[in-house]
Amino acid sequence: MSRALVPILLAAIVWSSYWFWGAQNNLESIHRGLERPAGGSTEIKYGLVSQVGFPNRYDVTVNKLSIENPIGEKIVTLPFIQVLRLIYKSNHKIIIFPNSLSIYDFNIKWENAKASIVEDTLEDRIILEAHNLIVSEEKRLGFKAERLQVSILYEKFGTIKPAIIINFAGIKTKNKRTKFKLDLRANLNLKISPALDLSNFVKSITQPNTWIEFNEENYKTSESFLLGNQKLLLSSSSFELFK
Repeated sequence: MSRALVPILLAAIVWSSYWFWGAQNNLESIHRGLERPAGGSTEIKYGLVSQVGFPNRYDVTVNKLSIENPIGEKIVTLPFIQVLRLIYKSNHKIIIFPNSLSIYDFNIKWENAKASIVEDTLEDRIILEAHNLIVSEEKRLGFKAERLQVSILYEKFGTIKPAIIINFAGIKTKNKRTKFKLDLRANLNLKISPALDLSNFVKSITQPNTWIEFNEENYKTSESFLLGNQKLLLSSSSFELFK
């Protein structure tokens, strides 16, 4: 063997050992989050968990994932979810979602749905984006949107509550062909980052009186619909958009 190849071989052995050591730690961290969610009041059920990505990534796939409340009702159901990150960026994760999932009684279909989660010293940022969104519900609510963006900012040392902003673009409904935009905004009742506390995040956004703004206007209540135990209040004109 040429002496020039010895350093290359040693480097490959060291890097491979480092990857497999990190892969084990990464997988154990994923399992801890699934088995013992920080909120403690919800249960996460899941199937096979696998990991690939050698030599410079950790790509974890969790199959048949569901989040249930204490009485066994399913909050979120997904056929799979993927958590991806570079080996040298443990604070930045990319979440890949399937093209269809359900949240309570809502069936959701979308394309290229992914989220970026960045955990920094001062703040955590979560941005979810998707295209060609279709939301349907058995009773009466349903609409389509060309683009969805969800932004969550959590300041670790500030006094401002975590905020979630949901932007829809290019919305079309059954009874309204004209496309329009829609913004939802709320403060979240969380003590730690939603990136670390999925259970309390889900619970927080479905609590009564969470959503303080709807389309950046103060609508007078005359119609409503339920998302879990969260009643969303709409004016007559805005409610007609979703019927």
